[in-house]
Amino acid sequence: MTSEVLQKSKTRFPSAIFLTTLIGTTIAMWGASWDITSHLQRIPESFFTPSHGMLYLGVGINVIAAIFAASIYKRRKDIRSQSFATGLRLIIIGVGIQVIAGPGDFFWHEAFGLDGLLSPTHMTLALGMLSVLVGAVIGFSRINFHMKEKGLFIKTALPLTYGIFWFSAMWLIFFFVLPVSEGETHNFNPDPYVAIVLSFMFIPFALTLVFWCASKAMNKFGMVSVSGLVFFAMSISSTIFTSENLTQYLPWYIAPIASIIAADFMFNKKFNSKIIQRHSDKIAGAMIGSMFFMFGFPMLSMTFLEVYLYNDVFPYDILPNVGDIVFNHWMMSVPGGIVSGIIGMILAPKILRFSLK
Repeated sequence: MTSEVLQKSKTRFPSAIFLTTLIGTTIAMWGASWDITSHLQRIPESFFTPSHGMLYLGVGINVIAAIFAASIYKRRKDIRSQSFATGLRLIIIGVGIQVIAGPGDFFWHEAFGLDGLLSPTHMTLALGMLSVLVGAVIGFSRINFHMKEKGLFIKTALPLTYGIFWFSAMWLIFFFVLPVSEGETHNFNPDPYVAIVLSFMFIPFALTLVFWCASKAMNKFGMVSVSGLVFFAMSISSTIFTSENLTQYLPWYIAPIASIIAADFMFNKKFNSKIIQRHSDKIAGAMIGSMFFMFGFPMLSMTFLEVYLYNDVFPYDILPNVGDIVFNHWMMSVPGGIVSGIIGMILAPKILRFSLK
C-alpha cells in the first residue's frame, strides 16, 4: 500500500468522529442561541421546548462520538501517534465537561432559581463546546496538512468547522459583555461602560485571530469567505429568523459579508504593489475589525443600548424601533474596531504558535 493510502486508512475513523462532533456541536449551539433568543422574547420557560431539545440532541450526538473517540484512541496505537490525535483528546475532554454541565445546571437552578446567560454551569457548557470545536479544528487542519490530494470531504469540512468555531468564539465573549445575566438571586450583568470597552478590545481581536488561523490552515482564497457565510448563517437563522420584527435589519449584513470576502482576497492574493503586499494582513484585519458590531448583531447592540436606557427598559424590547440609534452605534464602533483588528492581525502569528503538522 502507498503512503497516501495508509494515511487515508488512519484518518478515516478520526475524520468521521471530527465530523460527527462538528454536527453535534452545531446543533447544540444553534439550539442554545435559539433558546437565548426565546428568553429575550419572554417566551414561557419549560424544559420541554424545541430549543432545549436541539441543545440536548447535539450534546447526545457528541457523547456518542466521544465514546467512539475514546475507544479508537485506546485501541489504535498508530492513531495515538498521529498529530491529529490531539483533536481526539480535546473532544473527549470537551464532551466530558458538557456531561458535567448538564446535571450541574439542574442543581444550580434548584438552588438559585432561574439564571441569566453568565452562570458557572452555562460557562462550563460553553467551554466544553469550545474544547470540542478546537479539537475538530486541530483534527481537520492537521489531516488537511498531511494529505497530498485534498478530497471533497476535507475541502468541505474545513471551512464549515472554522465557521462554527467563529460562532462559538463570539458567543464565549458574549457571556461577559451582554446585559442578559441577571437571575432570580444573582446578577452577573457587567457595568455597561466596561462591557462596551471589553467589546472593542476582544471581539475584533478574536475575529481576526480566527480569520488568520483559518486562512493559514486552508491557504486558498474563497475558503475563509465560506467560513464567514457559515458564521452568518448560524447567527441570522438563530437570532433574526427566530425573533419578531428584526428582519428589517437583514440588509445590514451585506456589509460584514462583503468585508470577509474582501479581507479573504486581500490576505490570500499576491499584489504587484509592494506596499499593499507588505501590509495586506493588516488591511484584512482592519476590514474584519471594522465590522465587529455587525458580527455580533443583534445581541451586541443591547450592550450599546444599555448605556442610554433607564427605568428598567430592556434593550431587546426596543430594538425593532430604534434602527437609527443602532446604526449610529455601528458607525461609531468602526474606528475602534479597525484598530483592534489590526492589532489582532499583528499579534496572531505570535499568539497562535501551533503547528499544523
